[in-house]
Amino acid sequence: MNTPWWQRWPWRPRGGSLQRLLLVGLLVPLWALVALVATVQVVQQVRHNAAAQDAVLHRALTTWPTVLQPQAGASAMEQAPAVWFRESSLDGERLAGSADLPRVPPSEAVQGQGSVHFYLAQVGDQLVRVAATLHQPAVAGGGQGAAPPVVRQVARPFSERLPSVARLMDEGAGLRPVVLLALAMTAVAMVLARIASGWLLHADVSLTPPTQPGAGGTGQGYEGPSELAPAVQHFGELQQSQSRWIEEQRRFLADATHQLRTPMAVLRTQLQSAIAGDVLVADALQQMLHTVDRASGLANQLLSLSKVEQLQRMGELPSVDLNAMAREAVMELAPLIAAKRLDFALEGPDTLWAPGDAALLGELMRNLLANAIHHTPVHGRLGVLLRNSTGRRELLVWDEGPGIDDAVRQRLFQPFSAGQGGVGLGLSICRQIAEAMGAQVMLFNRMDAGQVIGVDAVVAWHE
Repeated sequence: MNTPWWQRWPWRPRGGSLQRLLLVGLLVPLWALVALVATVQVVQQVRHNAAAQDAVLHRALTTWPTVLQPQAGASAMEQAPAVWFRESSLDGERLAGSADLPRVPPSEAVQGQGSVHFYLAQVGDQLVRVAATLHQPAVAGGGQGAAPPVVRQVARPFSERLPSVARLMDEGAGLRPVVLLALAMTAVAMVLARIASGWLLHADVSLTPPTQPGAGGTGQGYEGPSELAPAVQHFGELQQSQSRWIEEQRRFLADATHQLRTPMAVLRTQLQSAIAGDVLVADALQQMLHTVDRASGLANQLLSLSKVEQLQRMGELPSVDLNAMAREAVMELAPLIAAKRLDFALEGPDTLWAPGDAALLGELMRNLLANAIHHTPVHGRLGVLLRNSTGRRELLVWDEGPGIDDAVRQRLFQPFSAGQGGVGLGLSICRQIAEAMGAQVMLFNRMDAGQVIGVDAVVAWHE
């Protein structure tokens, strides 16, 4: 598929003011076009003035002396007389006219009688345009012979060839309407840029966190252009999601602090009792060991939650073999299974791949298996079932526990909400790990003939 050339090197502004960007993007090309039109007009006017000045000089030579009679319809330059004129002999001696106008220099020698030669010269501190020609004067009194030829020169200021601003802005030159139109478009562009800035400011105001509970903040009060409405809505939703996440983290830290404080207080009490001799040292040490294990388990689960946050920032996850992860978790918890003399089964394909992190996926399986072992009666059965169906991969941990009340099922996935014993983080961690891997974890009562015969914990990946 061929990519259009304008998309191969996309340009994206790196910062600065949007209002300034709009003004520069609109006004620079506009006034560049005005400058181009003005340049064309200046060139045309210079060429017109140059042709008119040369025509005046040529006419002045042919109608010597240089005082011309005005002609109807002629321009001011064509009606004006030559400013300087001079008549000289062939050797440069001035015979008549202005002494300020220098003789024809050798490099500009006039060749041929009746032909007109144009060149530039300096009269004082002024640059002038000079026209020169050879003239054969008539013999006075009708005498015999021929009078020697003379050189005639007429000159006008070179500055007459340059157009004036008034002339360029004349309606006939066409520059005035161009400038007026450009000024009008500049004013419109400035107004539009101001309106666009106002729209963005309104979008920013609509995203401002509301001061009253339940107020907007999701772009519901936005009244700007429709193109910005989805972005405002999206940012509002992100803002609300972030606010909810911060509130959850704050609540979680408060609960975690409370839960950690409790075993520490219990441990202090147990130490005081042992020191005071209220209990036997062996009994006190056993109680303290149980309290330390409980605090250590809570700390490990809090660390697991921090790993879940790192997993969520990883983006694309590698593939992990669910069968291998399940075998490792079963081997680790085998002593607990053996202690209750449980009948265990691992069923499913030899390999089943799913996106995830090996360490956290092992934590998820250990938590689900530990819950199943805890709730399965002695000599009962439990197992792990792996299933691969179209568009769905599942890891199912089943047991023969007493079941879960519907009112309790959803609460079990909330932090510090334990069913019977424990610290209430296991299932919450399982849910967060599953969501970080793009999966879902659910609990179901397994029914048979209307009776609950166990619990199924299902972790499902949807393709």
